[in-house]
Amino acid sequence: MSTDRLPDGWKARLAVGLVAGDLTASGIARYAGVHLSEAEATLESARCSGVLDNDGNVDHFTRLELIAALPKDQVAEVHAAAARRLFAAGPERFVDALNHARVAGTLVSPDEMVAMADQGGRMSLSVSDYSTARQLLELAVELDTSHDFVAQGNRLCDLATAADGLGDVPTARQHLMRAVTLGELAGNAVLMVRAAVQHALPADWYTGDPHATGLLQRTELLDLSSEDLVRIKAARAFTENRVPLVGDDGQQLAWVTRTAVAQGFADEAIGLTHAIEATDETRALALLAWRTTHRSPRFLARRREVSTEALNLAQRLRNPSLQVEAAVMLATDAIESGDRPLFDQSLAVARWIAQRDGNPRLQWRAYTLAAGAAHLDGDSEAATQFREFARGAGEPIGTPGWLGAEFLLIGEELISADEPDAMRPYLFDESFPGLANPIGRACFAYLFARTGDLETAERYARRSFRQLDEESSYLLLATRVAAVACQLEAEDLLRDLIDVLTPWESHVAVDSHSWWCDGPVSLWLALLHYRLGNDSAAQHFIALAEPLAREINDVRSLRRIELLQPELELRRPRQVDCTPLTSRELEVLTMLASGATNPEIAKALSYSLSTIRMDTISIYKKLQVKGRSEAVAKATALRVLVL
Repeated sequence: MSTDRLPDGWKARLAVGLVAGDLTASGIARYAGVHLSEAEATLESARCSGVLDNDGNVDHFTRLELIAALPKDQVAEVHAAAARRLFAAGPERFVDALNHARVAGTLVSPDEMVAMADQGGRMSLSVSDYSTARQLLELAVELDTSHDFVAQGNRLCDLATAADGLGDVPTARQHLMRAVTLGELAGNAVLMVRAAVQHALPADWYTGDPHATGLLQRTELLDLSSEDLVRIKAARAFTENRVPLVGDDGQQLAWVTRTAVAQGFADEAIGLTHAIEATDETRALALLAWRTTHRSPRFLARRREVSTEALNLAQRLRNPSLQVEAAVMLATDAIESGDRPLFDQSLAVARWIAQRDGNPRLQWRAYTLAAGAAHLDGDSEAATQFREFARGAGEPIGTPGWLGAEFLLIGEELISADEPDAMRPYLFDESFPGLANPIGRACFAYLFARTGDLETAERYARRSFRQLDEESSYLLLATRVAAVACQLEAEDLLRDLIDVLTPWESHVAVDSHSWWCDGPVSLWLALLHYRLGNDSAAQHFIALAEPLAREINDVRSLRRIELLQPELELRRPRQVDCTPLTSRELEVLTMLASGATNPEIAKALSYSLSTIRMDTISIYKKLQVKGRSEAVAKATALRVLVL
């Protein structure tokens, strides 16, 4: 700006700095168009006159008076210059730049403001500044009067990303529906695919949603590139995976899986990425779709490979939502396979990304995962704290699973404490929404069993057992029912659970999000066999369970092992510290226990009476007793004799 158009004196130059919002010497020199030495003299004059205080500030009324002395066109020019310079300074100055642009009048055209807001919004998204991004993108949407439907639609998709980053998923969906409409008006398949796929995510919010599914079906009929076809099929896998059972308050508490449909779409998506040179983002989406739809224990080895690759790609893309989702999945796969170091690494990634990004939806995922890890370590205080953090993040934004997670984590706290009196306040009737979840029902069955209501406990346990589904936390649900069956000592249920769990003896029982870990499956097999009196089988499974429990630092399982081992030791058959009884002596001892006399024993076994007398003396000597009643009692106690 030329100085000859400004009023004379330092006050005019200071006023320029005030308009620009930059009272540094370099700022005044830049915006007033004077030499740096003259700008420094301006500041010195302002300080000497008392206009500028010791902190470098000008009071409000003096500020207004100085700026009012400038011509209005010059004020507009300064605002326009400041807007352009601040915008070039980077994302942290975008809002200030647009505030200047708003008051610059016609010197900054609406098109220029739209371009600035649009570019600034996208740059703010790249650094996870969702609040600034939303503010800028909303301004771009408001000011854009063009008929470029594709540009407007893509801007709405970016605005949806900003809304989701702030935890406002419903508003994000509204923006995406508008983007779909614009894509249809423009006949642009790429925009429609982007909006439709984004509309289907996050998966936990919209699985089974007919609107998301219908939109994807309609988009799938377009003339799509191979890349876009992969994305549509992956999104179809997400939405078709499960049908949610929703409570009165809109909370998803349980699901019915649809693997026959969803797995087909996921398999197709993965297969197509091998046939084309898919981008990292498309490949990551296909991997997560496959992992989401293949939760059965039989896929564990492949699951770990897929989750690892998905997390690596998500980190390369710097996509927070994909990073946290992949990290949670890998944590689940790691702990189910007994790999605690990998579980801890995955948890650290999820927590770090969620905390840095600030998205409450991602923080809820990370906190619930952390609560499960604390229970594994036996740290109930930390587990409760993380559960409360999770509720604080999930409840305000209406996360569909926050209530279900709350129920399960409280259940684990009660079971870990194992105090029946503390359980009684949670003994709700069958109208309680938490019972819609099979794992929740099994948890309540255990609470009823521990508080003495065995009839209700058995009814809930058997119903949960009937709902076993390999794609819905299969092992955890089975071990939760096993905990009840061991309390009830229901032989048929114990045997059925052994059949269900035996193929997975090397796995760890964990739910599909790692919120609840029941420890090694082999430990539960040991407990089931113990209840059935199969002590040798119980010992075998204890030997498998103990090193695995130590590997994953499963404090609760190690306590269970410590309690079970002495019980098994007491029931183990033992011989006295002398020559073992012969087979004939055992026959004689058995008949002695039945009350038979020596002549009756001799006749029954076809031996002479003197032989039976000698056998009896030998039995007494080996057992170190003086008579038949004492011999029977000691042999029974030592399990030499089983009556």
